[in-house]
Amino acid sequence: MPEQGRCEICGNRAEYVPSDFFPGRRCPRCGEFDYDPTEGWRKINSPDEMARLSGWVREQNAAGVVPVRIRPEISRRVIQMRLPGLRERSSRVLAILARDYCRPGATIVVDTVAQDPELQGVSYSRNEHELLLLLNVLESDGCLQGRGAMSTLSVRGLLAAEALGASGSGSAQGFVAMWFDDSMNDAWLSGFEPGIQAAGFRPRRIDDKDYVGGISDEIMAEIRRSRFVVADYTGQRNGVYFEAGFAAGLGLTVIPTCRDDEVERLHFDIKHLNTLAWKTPAELAEGLNRRIRAVVGAGPAADSP
Repeated sequence: MPEQGRCEICGNRAEYVPSDFFPGRRCPRCGEFDYDPTEGWRKINSPDEMARLSGWVREQNAAGVVPVRIRPEISRRVIQMRLPGLRERSSRVLAILARDYCRPGATIVVDTVAQDPELQGVSYSRNEHELLLLLNVLESDGCLQGRGAMSTLSVRGLLAAEALGASGSGSAQGFVAMWFDDSMNDAWLSGFEPGIQAAGFRPRRIDDKDYVGGISDEIMAEIRRSRFVVADYTGQRNGVYFEAGFAAGLGLTVIPTCRDDEVERLHFDIKHLNTLAWKTPAELAEGLNRRIRAVVGAGPAADSP
């Protein structure tokens, strides 16, 4: 029987996981994490701080990462991060519901589900009342159907959950692997960013994110969370080749791009790919919007083409 104690984040009972390095925790709400007790622990001062740190740990776990050495500085930075929107949080609830209630006609007891610690954690909910709001969002979207205290997953909800599972992520995110040089600033602001947004997805590049821990682990975690990866080979950066290969190994769609004057410099291993060549940021934005819609499909925030 594993040793039991209180989770440092949410206060629920949690298993203590033996380790040769740092003590681990396995919490029904927060998931798995560990920390270095010699550096202390930042006290959680409010339900909002608890929900943010708990949700962040769950998000890391979903990406295959167990956060280690959660120092006070890491906790401070996490609780200052922007909270995901209602739509994204409700999608995470839907993914868990589809996992647990996928049988035809399986009944969801709403009040019971609202008290589920795992669902509260993955959805950044402070309590059952916030989780009930997310369930209402799913109902208004037609993903849940029923009356009163009982619901079931609708066909629309099952299909939506299947799409989330196929993408490997509950968010509508497109990760951009690119050269972080000042000469590429306009390409990002007027090309990659608006092109991905026009297709209905949220663009993400790692140097534009406030993250904690090692950058390599964070890059891989963000790729795992993404629907697709745009790999721009301008500058011939080794990191872009690595990130594109990692994404391909996960089964994600990789969209190769390159500035027109550098296409001939592409490594022979990828020269056969249908690379989107661009001359101007405006051309890049238009081409990306078209290519994403063609090979991935329009994202949830897309306007009509």
